[in-house]
Amino acid sequence: MKKKFSTEAKVGVFVIVAIALLAYLTIDVSQLGWTPGGTYKIYTVMENAEGVSKKTPVQVAGIPVGTVSAITLTPDRKAKVEIELRRDIKLGDDVTAEVRTRGVLGDTYIEIFPGSPDAPPIEAGGVVGRVKQPADYQQLVRDLSVLTSDMKEITAAMKTYTVSEHSYTAEILKNMQVLTANLARFSTNNAANMEAVVANMRALTDQLRSFSATSTPDIEIALKRIAEITDKVNSGQGSFGKLVNDPQTIEKTNEILDTVNDLTSGIKRIETEINYHMEYLGSTKDVKNYVGLRFQPRPDKFFLFEVVHDPNPSPSDKTQITTVTTAGGATSTITAETQDFNKVRFSAQLGKKLYDFTLRGGLIESTGGFGVDYTKGPVNLQLSAFDFSADRPHLKFLSQLNLTRSLFLVAGLDDFISREHGLDWFFGAGVRFTDEDIKSLLGTASLAK
Repeated sequence: MKKKFSTEAKVGVFVIVAIALLAYLTIDVSQLGWTPGGTYKIYTVMENAEGVSKKTPVQVAGIPVGTVSAITLTPDRKAKVEIELRRDIKLGDDVTAEVRTRGVLGDTYIEIFPGSPDAPPIEAGGVVGRVKQPADYQQLVRDLSVLTSDMKEITAAMKTYTVSEHSYTAEILKNMQVLTANLARFSTNNAANMEAVVANMRALTDQLRSFSATSTPDIEIALKRIAEITDKVNSGQGSFGKLVNDPQTIEKTNEILDTVNDLTSGIKRIETEINYHMEYLGSTKDVKNYVGLRFQPRPDKFFLFEVVHDPNPSPSDKTQITTVTTAGGATSTITAETQDFNKVRFSAQLGKKLYDFTLRGGLIESTGGFGVDYTKGPVNLQLSAFDFSADRPHLKFLSQLNLTRSLFLVAGLDDFISREHGLDWFFGAGVRFTDEDIKSLLGTASLAK
């Protein structure tokens, strides 16, 4: 007689199979199989353990080797992470731990980078001393948000200055249109004068031709006399001939020429630069203009003269005291306080270069001051301090990016420690012309004539 399983037996077998499958899936999903040799624990201390929690996977070369078993806070407010590794995983004491993320969901895991194979092994309870801090993505997102806002303001300002009806581009096009109209009117109104000039030039050449034809004999006689004089000078006849052929005269002349060459070579070594740049002030929406002249007699020394036009300068207080005498002999004093707004200012500085740094000082925007510059490749950073008569000195930080030899961009902060107003920021652009550029421009202009 064939035996049949009861309903209770079938349910029991089903439960046992389900438990076995659940245990297998749990081990498989955790990516850490059962290890007969057991596990051991090591520790690491991190400044920021964001995303790390208990059971966070630990990998070596992308292979799961353990999990995070606990996280505690140290007395100095750092995260102490307890890592449980398989007993068969041997690591040196010079390994490096780093928190990473993977996948579109950003799953967090700890990657351990093995060090030297000759390093002594890390024992149970050891501490991983080298930790790479993870990137703070939230701070990065905040910085990108601020940068995007600033870029929107910059593009809006650039659009105002290049696209609007009152922009510089529109003004330039209007001026070009007026210039071409004036040139066309000038050429039309002076056509008769141009023809008269050509006719006069033709008559002058005819007169020169007739003069040379009639004066040929006289010219030949003059040339013969000049040849006779030069023969006498070469032979040493006469005072001038003796002077020219005397060796001492030649030596003295050479000494004078060497002295003149030394003087003129020093002048030629002076490099000259003319520069202009404008700064758009973010707080006042004004444009500040700078025109500079730079003389550099040596590679490590320079003189800088600059004219600054500030449309919204800081006022300077002036006190005027007036003494009034009445008919009775009594006197009284009247004190008046005024404010002077000086829009045009001057700078005259002496600079000395030391490796990548430059020290300069003198008159900065009509007040005494000094500055330090750092130059590396196309980037130039400048920090200036001046106007020490106020409660706090006027500090200005400027960064300059050289796009080409003649074109550059500027940006920075102006008077950023003042108590009278908020943070002033600016950006702008400029051009510079060296003496070689000026010579090239003058040569092109002469060829065009």
